[in-house]
Amino acid sequence: MGILFMVFLVLAAMYFAPVRLPSKLAYPVAFLGLMALLDYKHIGISMALGLVFSALGDWQGTQANFLGQMGCFALAHVAYIAYFISRLKHKPDWKLVVSAIIPCLIIGVVAIFWVIPEVPKGILQIGVSIYCVLILTMMWTAFLQKDWLFALGAALFVCSDFILAWNKFVSPIDNASWCVMVPYYGAQWILFYRATSVASGACSCTSQGR
Repeated sequence: MGILFMVFLVLAAMYFAPVRLPSKLAYPVAFLGLMALLDYKHIGISMALGLVFSALGDWQGTQANFLGQMGCFALAHVAYIAYFISRLKHKPDWKLVVSAIIPCLIIGVVAIFWVIPEVPKGILQIGVSIYCVLILTMMWTAFLQKDWLFALGAALFVCSDFILAWNKFVSPIDNASWCVMVPYYGAQWILFYRATSVASGACSCTSQGR
């Protein structure tokens, strides 16, 4: 895992470095997606697809195709939601369900009153609204895991996208690239790392049971 992190870190640093490479923004998460696909039987196909769709979203972003970027990330969140739901072996306690949904509702209200009205009306505004529901659902299902790393990864993802949307539609933010990409790369690594750790633990328990 240490080697994977070093490779990921180098690829992420390349994005911020003054080096001209085609679509270099997509390299870090594409690497994680590839690693997850190679081990999808353990890490889970849903998590692997979430990373792959995210990498495709990054690539669409380098092509200045915002709708394509948003569509790919919407599919990524559907995959992440499927992954988190698949891990819920028992019905969550209602107190956990309520406490997990409160921060999602707060962010949703902010988006409804301050962000979405600033998005150009039409297909773009509809798309942003649907995307908002999906990413907040992803965060909610991550919080239901009662696992602070999954929760942190999801929260960082939401933070990154919220900053991106605010910068794009509401008001410019200083050093927006850093503010968006640092939590985004952090989110994807944490989700990949935790899913891999969970899979490794499950494999160990299964082996011991045999």
